[in-house]
Amino acid sequence: MTITRNEFPQLARTVYGKPLVYLDNAATSLRPRSVIECWDEISSVRTANLHRAVHRIATEATDAYESARDAVRRFINAPQREEVIFTSGATHSINLAAWSFGEAFIGEGDEILVDEAGHHSNIVPWQMICSRKGATLKVLPVDDSGALMLDNLPSMLSGRTKLICVAHVSNVLGLVNPIRRIADAAHSVGAKLFVDGAQGIVHQDVDVQALDCDFYAFSGHKMYGAPGTGVLWGRRALLEQMPPMFGAAR
Repeated sequence: MTITRNEFPQLARTVYGKPLVYLDNAATSLRPRSVIECWDEISSVRTANLHRAVHRIATEATDAYESARDAVRRFINAPQREEVIFTSGATHSINLAAWSFGEAFIGEGDEILVDEAGHHSNIVPWQMICSRKGATLKVLPVDDSGALMLDNLPSMLSGRTKLICVAHVSNVLGLVNPIRRIADAAHSVGAKLFVDGAQGIVHQDVDVQALDCDFYAFSGHKMYGAPGTGVLWGRRALLEQMPPMFGAAR
C-alpha cells in the first residue's frame, strides 16, 4: 500500500512561506486521515465506558477496543490476545513491566543488564527497581560506532542475571540490534529479555515469537496512532505471575 502526502492533513500547512516538511517522525509520526476519521467516529458516536456497561454503545465501543487488541496480536505475531496489554505509551509499558516484573522476580543480589545506548526510559525504571530491591544494574557497553559490544555479553551474565533490557532499534543512531542472539544469551542463563520496540515496531517486521523475546514494548504515536496509546506484550506465563501495578479503575 502506498501512502501519499495527501493522506496527512498537517502536511497541507505552509510554514515560513513554504510547504511543511516534517522530519520528526522518530519522535512522533503524523496521523493519516484514516486514523483521524476513526478517532472522530469513536468520539462522535461510540463514547462509552469499556467493559463496564451492557448498553448498545458500550458494547460497540468495547468490541472496537478488543478488535484492536486482536489486530496488535496479529501485527506482532503474539501467540495469544491476552498477552497484549494496552498502555499510554512505551514509557508506561516499560515502567509497568519494571514494577510488576521486579515485584515478582527481582530480589537482593540479583542483576539487571541494560544497554549503554538505550533510551533513558529503558534505563531509569530498571534503576529504580534495582534500588528498591537491592539488585545490581549492569551496563552493556557500545563501541565507537555505537554498536553493542556483544562479545562482552557472555562474561557479564551469570545465574544472578534476571533480565536483559535492550532497544530493538536505536533511537539515536538507527542501529538494529540482533535481538534473537541476545535472547539466546539471556535464556542460556535463565534470564528474560525485555525489548524497547519504540523504533523497532516502525522499521522492522516484528515477530515476537521469531525474536524469542519475553517482553516487547512500543508506542502508538510513533506509528500513525493516537497520542496516549501504547502496548506491552509479554509472555502469558510471566504475566500471570506478575502482580498488578494499579488497582481497579472507575
